[in-house]
Amino acid sequence: MQKAWEIDSPDTEKTRAVCEDTGISPLVAHLLLKRGVKTAAEARAFLACELSSLHDPFLFKDMQKVVGRIGLAVKNRQKIVIFGDYDVDGLTATALLYNTLKDYGAVVRTYIPDRVREGYGLSRQALEKERKTGMDLAISVDCGITAAEEIDLLNGNGIDSVIIDHHEPLESKIPRSYGILNPLVAGSGYPYKHLAGVGLVYKLAQALRKVLERPKGSEIRPLEEDLDLVALGTIADVAPLTGENRILVKHGLKYLAKTKRAGLRALMEAAGIGRKKEFYSETVAFILGPRINASGRMGTSAHSLKLLLTEDKEEAVNLAAELDRSNRERQKMEEAILRDAVSKVEREVNFKEHKVIVLHGDRWHPGVIGIVASRIVERYYRPTVLVAFDEDGRLHGKGSGRSIKNFHLFDALSKCKEHLIEFGGHEHAAGISITRENMGNFRDALNAVAHDVLQPLDLVPTLDIDAWVLLKDITDKLMKELALLEPYGVGNRKPVFAVKGLKLKTPPKVMGSNTLKIWVTDGQTTYEAVGFRKALDYKLDAASSIFDLAFTPSINVWQGQEMVQLQLKDLKLS
Repeated sequence: MQKAWEIDSPDTEKTRAVCEDTGISPLVAHLLLKRGVKTAAEARAFLACELSSLHDPFLFKDMQKVVGRIGLAVKNRQKIVIFGDYDVDGLTATALLYNTLKDYGAVVRTYIPDRVREGYGLSRQALEKERKTGMDLAISVDCGITAAEEIDLLNGNGIDSVIIDHHEPLESKIPRSYGILNPLVAGSGYPYKHLAGVGLVYKLAQALRKVLERPKGSEIRPLEEDLDLVALGTIADVAPLTGENRILVKHGLKYLAKTKRAGLRALMEAAGIGRKKEFYSETVAFILGPRINASGRMGTSAHSLKLLLTEDKEEAVNLAAELDRSNRERQKMEEAILRDAVSKVEREVNFKEHKVIVLHGDRWHPGVIGIVASRIVERYYRPTVLVAFDEDGRLHGKGSGRSIKNFHLFDALSKCKEHLIEFGGHEHAAGISITRENMGNFRDALNAVAHDVLQPLDLVPTLDIDAWVLLKDITDKLMKELALLEPYGVGNRKPVFAVKGLKLKTPPKVMGSNTLKIWVTDGQTTYEAVGFRKALDYKLDAASSIFDLAFTPSINVWQGQEMVQLQLKDLKLS
């Protein structure tokens, strides 16, 4: 789709102040100001990104209670069950908490629901199954904040519970748990609101280290080594890389690159990335995260959790190979569902009436539709909810939704809850359960909400461009300064610049199926630009086309040589 370019003019006075205090260039100072850094002191803290800047975990109102209850369970050898989620955030959070509790000699086991058979979150059948096996304390991680009835079931059986969750609560229905660690709950006391589930578990681990006594003779493992899991779960969950998350992930990526976990080392080898000096957020988002997610999407997440916990190298290699195979199967299924979904959009969706795309399929795999929903949003720029039903229609459908700027998906679903069996999530992504009979009413209700909320311009995709530059501005010095802004992600996106009046140096080339490679020049400076999935988007004539280019500068390594390459974001003919 044609994008509207939004370009801010720099605040000269504030930019100058940041430059003078930090020594960075005006362009990078402007980038910091655009990312919410307001003062020179904040700029110094952002660039330093020190672990010592993390908040005290006991700022959580319930942290003292939670640590006390866990300590009692450890001391009295009570049976603890960790109920995790099946995505990367839930799995890393479960592994981190399990290892932490085992360090203190706890009697602990884990429960990860089957994505297809059980769905997201705490379920009565899971709680009942674990209660019969023996359970004194239930701890939910990356789920539980909307499970009021399930927590009441535990209370009725004399079982305490702790909820560690970062999802949006229903303030009218907060579970009556022994303790809750969720910064989004009113009165939580915690200043940073965007920690992922694994980040919350890390805060609990920090608190436990301060209070509990380790068993005599046990090895003291540096807590910072667990930051590899924190980086993995936080990036894969697409949490904002701001504030504490930025600190945790920046340091976590360093520990991930040298991780001692046999499973992660084996997964890196299976993915073909081996040992690297540096890891970037893209390594997790596009290589490791999808493979850990794959087993849960295609079947059970048990193998992924085993991979994170195993210390056996042979088992790690076998599990990594299995996850790699599952990921390839997931990719094939994703493409098939995407083709079917696009066909349904073209046949069933009237864009004049439907501001939200709501579709269902009888042969869609519920573990993959979230990824496909993201691809549909990318293609049509409409909030999208896809629902998978089984072929004979006996079971209720499981759906995944993805949203766009200015449409809070969780709030919108809250206004349509009478048509849903259950739902959960946050601003940008959510999951639902629904009967086939309610699909029509749900589609109409969600679109009614969208008509009240979304204006016509909200449905035009925008490209936020940081600044106009000249090609000669893209220097080695600038690239080194840009590296100080990493890790990139939501809330701290990669810089996007624009250059006016360029021409092609040579005719464009199509690489693979849909990658565009061009050499661009302003007559003095020339750079290579690459556009992934963009070969069919632009019609360029090497002899006459003059265009403006939006891009992100990057370093491309080819045969041991480093060179600056422009990652093409958009192109407009002048």
